[in-house]
Amino acid sequence: MVAQFEAALKTYLKEQDFNVKSYFGEFDKPDTAEVLKTFLPCVMVDFVESKPNDLFREDATFSLYLVHLAYSKQEDTRKSKDYALLDFIKNVKNALHVKSIAESEPINVTRIKKIFDAAKGQSYMTVYLLSFDVTLIEKNYLNGEVE
Repeated sequence: MVAQFEAALKTYLKEQDFNVKSYFGEFDKPDTAEVLKTFLPCVMVDFVESKPNDLFREDATFSLYLVHLAYSKQEDTRKSKDYALLDFIKNVKNALHVKSIAESEPINVTRIKKIFDAAKGQSYMTVYLLSFDVTLIEKNYLNGEVE
């Protein structure tokens, strides 16, 4: 269920015109993280955990890393990039809020938190973590009966 949901989530976010990729621990050590500047801002999808309810339902938690870089030391330029990132976060949150994807129940955004904001080489990287919970439903389970 988790793999199908994650694939459907990425497809949905791409259809909403977001740059999307999988997260593979890039921000465990943010100073060495590499992201393609032509692919920014981007959403990086990460499955965190799940708890089965029964054979056909599973509560899952996902994290989305929302990443952007600013390439100027000018405070006004950096501030405008920060505002653009906040608008990006709002757009991602709005795209997900109470959205059902791949036979899931509606998504519940639970947290948005800045996890990194610092100079990185010739740029300034900012990363927000958006967490959400969702109940996944086995697609062979419909109206209380197994098909």
